[in-house]
Amino acid sequence: MSNEELAKIAATFGAPLSSHQNTVEISVSSDKVLEACKAVSSLPGLYHLTTITGLDLGEEIGLLYQFWQGRKFVVVRTTVQKSAPKIQSVSGTLASATLYEAEIQDLLGVTFEGNPYSGKKLLLPDSYPAEAPPPLRKEADPEKIRRMMGLE
Repeated sequence: MSNEELAKIAATFGAPLSSHQNTVEISVSSDKVLEACKAVSSLPGLYHLTTITGLDLGEEIGLLYQFWQGRKFVVVRTTVQKSAPKIQSVSGTLASATLYEAEIQDLLGVTFEGNPYSGKKLLLPDSYPAEAPPPLRKEADPEKIRRMMGLE
């Protein structure tokens, strides 16, 4: 994998490409994530999706799709609005994404359309209150959630 190949992918999506130390990042709009992840995972030796990280950025949820090759990482970065946290799942193309997406769904409330766990709980108990915000969102109050669950 060369930076040239990554620059071509970034250009295809009109995406900025940034590089620091051993990581290259491609930022794309949420509707381009599936195509960008397909393109990155098709590069020679860069087929392994290591993880997907979700971040509460205030008005948005950031999603980082992290691919690994030896000592290099490629990150496909996007955001979804908290007011409509939906994005197409990449699990149909990258099976390793299935549980990462389900975890982000539970903890940050992002719906990954097409994920087999969509609408199901993976980590949260069935008793988690539907009216409570997902536990890793900034507005979540752990004490209030515990009271809602009858744990205090």
